[in-house]
Amino acid sequence: MKQHVQLPRLAVTALLVAIAAPVSSAQYAERPNLVGSGRKAVDVSGRSVKNQRVRAVHSDDHSLPGTSAWFIRRDPFLAYQLGRNLNFREFRERDGVFDATVSGLAGPMPDGTTAKITANNQTSCVACHNIPEGNPGGGANFSKDSGLGRNTPHYYGAGIVEMLAIQIRTEILLQADTDRSGWISAAEASSAGDALVEPTPGATPINFGDCALDGGTTGSPSFNNIIRVWYVDAAGRHVPGATKVDGVTTFGYNFELVIWGWGQGQTTRTRPTETDPTTVGRAALNPTNRAFLWDPYKTHGGLDSHDPSTTNDPDGDGVSEPTVSGAIQFPVTHRPSDRGIDLDELGFSRDDPDGDGHLTEISEGDLDLAEWFMLNAPRPAFRGTAEEWEQGVALMDSMRCTKCHVVDWEIKARDRDFTGDRRVFDLDLTWSSERERWEGELVRLYREVGHQFRPNYGAFRVRGLFSDLVHHNMGERFAETDFSGHVNRVWRTPPLWGVGSGFPWGHDGHSLTLEDVIHRHGGEGTVSRNLWSAASEADRRTVLDFLRDLQLYDIENTPADIDGDGTISEHFMVQGQDTGVERFNAEWLFNIPVRIQGLVAVRSGDVVTSFAATNIDQAYGQNLEYRRDRDSDGWPDVWDHAPDQTGYKDGVK
Repeated sequence: MKQHVQLPRLAVTALLVAIAAPVSSAQYAERPNLVGSGRKAVDVSGRSVKNQRVRAVHSDDHSLPGTSAWFIRRDPFLAYQLGRNLNFREFRERDGVFDATVSGLAGPMPDGTTAKITANNQTSCVACHNIPEGNPGGGANFSKDSGLGRNTPHYYGAGIVEMLAIQIRTEILLQADTDRSGWISAAEASSAGDALVEPTPGATPINFGDCALDGGTTGSPSFNNIIRVWYVDAAGRHVPGATKVDGVTTFGYNFELVIWGWGQGQTTRTRPTETDPTTVGRAALNPTNRAFLWDPYKTHGGLDSHDPSTTNDPDGDGVSEPTVSGAIQFPVTHRPSDRGIDLDELGFSRDDPDGDGHLTEISEGDLDLAEWFMLNAPRPAFRGTAEEWEQGVALMDSMRCTKCHVVDWEIKARDRDFTGDRRVFDLDLTWSSERERWEGELVRLYREVGHQFRPNYGAFRVRGLFSDLVHHNMGERFAETDFSGHVNRVWRTPPLWGVGSGFPWGHDGHSLTLEDVIHRHGGEGTVSRNLWSAASEADRRTVLDFLRDLQLYDIENTPADIDGDGTISEHFMVQGQDTGVERFNAEWLFNIPVRIQGLVAVRSGDVVTSFAATNIDQAYGQNLEYRRDRDSDGWPDVWDHAPDQTGYKDGVK
C-alpha cells in the first residue's frame, strides 16, 4: 500500500433577532457568520461555504485526525462536504487564484502553436458547472477549441463514470494481457483481436477497437479514440517520446480511457475506419476525476496543484497506485504542474510554477477530498413511471438510438481483478406525482467497523447511463473547424442521463432544442436520425417526453429518507432544531451534525429559518490536529512555519 506522504513530523430554542439584510440566494464564497451578527459574510440559506479555507493534509493513515484519510474513513459525509466546498468555492486573491495574466490564452491545438483555450478566467468551478446552481451541473458555454465554444457537461454520477472507465480498461487488459503483467506486449497484441466489453452480463459487446499492432509485430494498436496509448520497454516501463512498438526500445504498450471531454486532445488511432475514412479525429481530455479537478483548477483558476498521489508509480509503467479514494491515475499523460521538486522540511512544495508567490495552492489532501465528492456525487434521476421508462427505452431501441446510447451498465463486485463500487452511498430518487416532488432514499453502501466506515465494494447496476463511452464520427452537422483549422467530426457519445435538464445541447451548445440535436446526427448516427424522422409524430413526441424526464435536481434540497426509517419527515430534527423537510444535506450526516441557527426575524417582519451554523468549528473539524489553522491564513498549523502569524502565500509571507 502507498505510504502516506507530506506529513510533517510535529506533535501532532428559537433565536429571534432583527437584521438589516434581506434573505438572498446563496453564493460560494465563505459565509460562516450568523444572521444578525452585523457581519457581511452571512447566508440564511446555508448553501454557501461555511468552513474556512485550509489546505488539507494528505495521508493514507486514517488514525491521524484531520488528514484526508481520516475524514474519508472516519467521517465520510464530512469528507464529501469538504470536497463539495472545494468544487464550488470561489477562490480569492489571497488563495493564489490566477497567474500573472488574467484571461490569457493557453494550451496548444494539434498544430502545436495555436492556443486552444482562454485561461485564468474563473474563480470557481461553479462559474461553468452551475445548472442547477450549487451542484455538479453544467450548461454554460465557454471559450475552448473553436469560436463556437464548448458546452459544459454536468458531472452528476461522476464516480460511476470513472469506475466504468477503469473497469473497461481492466476488462481489455484481461482479454489481451495474458501474463497479467499490467501491459500488452507485441506478442499478446497479435493474438488479442478486438477489445470487446459487455456493458451488462450477456449484453451485446461494445467494440473499443483492435488491440493488434498495425505492423504485425511492430506499430500501434487501432483503438477507438477514447483510448490513449503509450509505449513501454521490455520491463513494461514507459519510454518517453515513443510513438510505436519498434522491437528495439519498445516492446509493448499500455493505455487509459480518456473518459472526460467531448473529443478534444490528441489522436491515438492510426488507421481510418470504414465510417471515417479521412479523419482520425482526436481523443478527449481527462482520464480520471482527479485530473478533472487539478486540470481546470490550473487552466481556469491559475491554481497549481501539488499531487504526489498522481505520480506515485513505483514500477514506472505509467499507472499510479490507487489514491485514497481508490482510483488509479495516469502520470504518463496527466500530471499537475507543481512537481514538488523543492520540498521544505514540513513537506510542502516551494516550486511555485506560476511565480505568484503562493505555494502549494491546491494540496494533495485538497484533491483527495474533492475527488471523494466526485466519487460519491449522486446520479441523475428519471421523472416518470416504470411504464413510461419501458416505453421510452423500447422506442429508442426501435430507432437504434441505444446502439450508441447504451442504456445500462454494471459495476462488477470486487475480486482479484476489479475494485467494485467504491462509493459509500447512493441516492435513489423517484418522482412523486401525488406530491409533485422528487423523493429519495439514502442507500448506504458501507459497513461500520469500529469507528471506520468501509465501502462494501459490491456490484451496482447503473440504470440509464445511455452511452457506450465510445467516440463516433457524427458527420457534417456536428463538424467543428477549430481555431487552427483542423476539422473534427469525432465525438464521445454523451451520457443522456440528465439530458432533460440540458439546454443547450451538443458539444458546442448550439442546439437549442432536443429536436435540433437529434436532427444534427449524421455519420455513424445517420440511420438513427432517419428512423427518427420516419417515425410517427406520436412516437417522436413520446421519445422527447422521455428524454425530458431524464433530469438533474438540486441535491441538497431533495426530500429524502436519510435516517433509514422508511419515511420522509416533514419536521426533521437535527441537534435539537427543526430543519424542515428531511432532505439530503450531508451536514446532517456528519459525526457531529451541523446545528442550524433556526428561526430569525428579518427587518421586513418575516420570520424565516436560518440555516447558518452555530457549531462550525466542531462540525467541520476545524480544531482537529491536522486541520487547525490558528492564524486563518489557509495553512494548517502543522504546515505553517509561523502558525500565529498570518501569511497567505506560504504561511509566513
